Amino acid sequence: MCLICERNELSKQGENPFLIKEFKHSYFVVGDHQYFKGYSLLVLKNHVEDLTDLPSHIQAEYLAEVTRAAKALKNFYGAVRINYSCLGNFVPHVHFHLFPRYEADLVDDRTKNPWHCIEDFKNFTLSHSEASEIVGQLKGLLV
Repeated sequence: MCLICERNELSKQGENPFLIKEFKHSYFVVGDHQYFKGYSLLVLKNHVEDLTDLPSHIQAEYLAEVTRAAKALKNFYGAVRINYSCLGNFVPHVHFHLFPRYEADLVDDRTKNPWHCIEDFKNFTLSHSEASEIVGQLKGLLV
């Protein structure tokens, strides 16, 4: 079982303190770290390794869920944009990383790729209680 499938099981059982919202095809979760304030993920419920492996109607519905989650992050945090990352190289399970980006981020270096900061992510790890606090704040935006 892959890492995302394991975490999805926690969401299914109501035991994931990082779960913001369950959508039809995905779970919207707070990221394990907050190097970029508001960093979150939208993980497909079913184990599928590539977007192209999904039927086109599910692709469209899932991407609508990605957009809805990103809009909530952008509005709540006042981000000027969202960086999207859907690679699947490390964990081959369809998921999007959502990185809110702020004016201050973009002043320093507009081209800065969030993954260039990966070594620093561990310094911004969330506890379960910190994740629950963020979840509580964001849940109300997605009723």
